[in-house]
Amino acid sequence: MSDDMPHQAGSRRRRREIREARERARADHQAAPHRASAVGGPGTSAASGAPVGQVPFEEAIGAASPDPAGRAQVAGEVHPAELPDAEDLREAEDLLGPEEHLDQDHIEHDADGTPLLITSSSYGRGYQTVTPIATGASREILTRRHERRRRRNIALGLVISGFAVLLVIFALVFNAVFGGLLSGPEDYDTQAGETTTFEVNQGEGWAVVANRLADQGIIASPEALDAALRESDDVGILQPGEYEVREEMPAVDAIAALTPDAAGQDYVAIAAGWRIDDVFAALEEGTGFSEEEFREAAEDPTDYGLPEEASTLEGYLARGDYRFDLDAEPEEILQIMVDRTFEYLEDAGITEEDEQWRSVIIASLLTGEANHQERDGGEREEDYRLMAGAIENRLDPDNSETDGLLQIDAAVNYGLGLSGDLHFPEEERFNADNEYNTYVHQGLPPGPIAAPVPATLEAAADPADTDYYYWVTVNVETGETRFNETYAEHLEDVAVFNEYCDDNPGVCSPADEEAAEAEVEEGE
Repeated sequence: MSDDMPHQAGSRRRRREIREARERARADHQAAPHRASAVGGPGTSAASGAPVGQVPFEEAIGAASPDPAGRAQVAGEVHPAELPDAEDLREAEDLLGPEEHLDQDHIEHDADGTPLLITSSSYGRGYQTVTPIATGASREILTRRHERRRRRNIALGLVISGFAVLLVIFALVFNAVFGGLLSGPEDYDTQAGETTTFEVNQGEGWAVVANRLADQGIIASPEALDAALRESDDVGILQPGEYEVREEMPAVDAIAALTPDAAGQDYVAIAAGWRIDDVFAALEEGTGFSEEEFREAAEDPTDYGLPEEASTLEGYLARGDYRFDLDAEPEEILQIMVDRTFEYLEDAGITEEDEQWRSVIIASLLTGEANHQERDGGEREEDYRLMAGAIENRLDPDNSETDGLLQIDAAVNYGLGLSGDLHFPEEERFNADNEYNTYVHQGLPPGPIAAPVPATLEAAADPADTDYYYWVTVNVETGETRFNETYAEHLEDVAVFNEYCDDNPGVCSPADEEAAEAEVEEGE
């Protein structure tokens, strides 16, 4: 038998004694509920004289000393108020455990929070005395402790909840302010919609183009195109012209559409209002052919679909940007340019040959006369229509304002071979030898005077119904144009234009200033 066996036997014996003592205590409690304490008075323990509530565990269960026969002795009669009840005994037994013993005195608490003094028993190894300590006061203290702990837990919960709310608010604000920086600018994932045309104007850079693309919904945001430009290693040169794009495109695809690979192509840009001589000069510079080769190729305009009245391709070499194959011949190049003008005419609903010819002439006059400054709300296009309506009024031979004379300086200059930057000499005003002198010859000039733009072609096809006969741009920078029904009213606005030119030196062209001054002098 091992050395532990006596201890185990003693432990089992002790547990049996505890159970027997518990039964005796319960029976005694029921038999004498009002029995007084035999020793020490009502406030002391029967066996030890200890204060009530501080009963040694052995005394409480009647095991103060076993007799030689091993029977448990009850150390006197104990008042029921001094005895732990069955629940207290069970909790004490649960607290100690059958196999546990402690060598030092210490304090523990039962399930109700009552402090218990645990001391070594004189019965030897494995026995302890359990003594409740100041039960009433301890429960009050414990109650206050529980209340403090409860308030502390509530306060801690409120702090944690408040912190969580602040954290959520911070996350929402941070995402709203810096979300784009973390996730990148808004951009489309794929291309969508129909194919459409986007025009890059002369002098526009990527920043302006990005905003215009975003305004039209072609790209999701200007920032997306800016980011794509920074990330791209090889971005082509942005050049003026018309480009085919989709209604919605990722920014990187929009860049590719606006900067097609120019390898194996000749690039030529034609500006609005250019005359045929300017066009041939640009074609020579952009291709491997000379101006003379292009003139020879354009000798018969009817070869390109123009009417018999046309003596040259003037007005039909559409403005815009072109990319010609390196092996393209002059005839092929010219046909591509003429075809674009016919496309503009068809888009404007002008399909009859005679109507096309007349519309190209009027559109070229509008292009030569109008201010083409970009303006919001379609104001520029509306001005084109008003000017076209005024031209139609002037063409009426019975009108009392111009007697069927157009009186357009740009046409006179064309007939004299002068650029639009110069004003024709006054002696040329009534020179009948100039077929394009609209101060002498009634009706339209013999042919177009410049390359029109789609908007002026549309205006020529759909002129405004108006009583105006005169127009003058009074602010070159904004494009503000005023219209009048009488020549007297017109002269008043011409004077406004002269004042503007005086207040803004270098802004007005010399031709415009000279023409305005001459007009005022003539009116006086």
